[in-house]
Amino acid sequence: MSMNERGVLLDILSHLGENEEAFPSQETIACNLGISESTVKSAITSLEEKKFIKTVRRRGQVNRYRIDQLEANPYLVLSENVHFFLRLYQPRYIKKTLIQSVIANIINGDSYKSYANRLYEAYHSKQPYLDIAYETVMELLDEIRERLWLDKGIKTSLPIYSDFQYYANLYSESIGFEDGDECDWDEHLKDEGDQSQGQ
Repeated sequence: MSMNERGVLLDILSHLGENEEAFPSQETIACNLGISESTVKSAITSLEEKKFIKTVRRRGQVNRYRIDQLEANPYLVLSENVHFFLRLYQPRYIKKTLIQSVIANIINGDSYKSYANRLYEAYHSKQPYLDIAYETVMELLDEIRERLWLDKGIKTSLPIYSDFQYYANLYSESIGFEDGDECDWDEHLKDEGDQSQGQ
């Protein structure tokens, strides 16, 4: 999320009422944040595209905003995993700015949007969400590793998904799954073992 998107989202959150709707005008948001109304409008459009908010538009009235399931937002899921990867697997001798420039290119590219759309569709369908989340996150992290190597000559470790298991189970419980049971961890960990033996 950009700084403006984050600011607009937080401002909308601060206006939420009992019915889980907020209806600050774009002028009010702009005034609160010290930015232009056109910047607010652009940020709202982006927040809608990224599934953070839903906007109810009524002719002649101020727009009403609803927060769209923040805990399961695909962009937050992907972002948390990227940060987790950087914290555990980033070589300490490499400048963060080198890695961040590669990651920024990925985040602003089409593949990142496709990862987010895949997670969103899986969450709102009968597909096995946690399995799809696992596969999607691993694809993203592999893309980061590949781009770091090809663009910057930086080698990073292959993330071991068992590192994520504890945190993923906590996350899955927070969005309504029971103790990670919907994800076949044994199968994923077996696959990892097979991959590591083959290397």
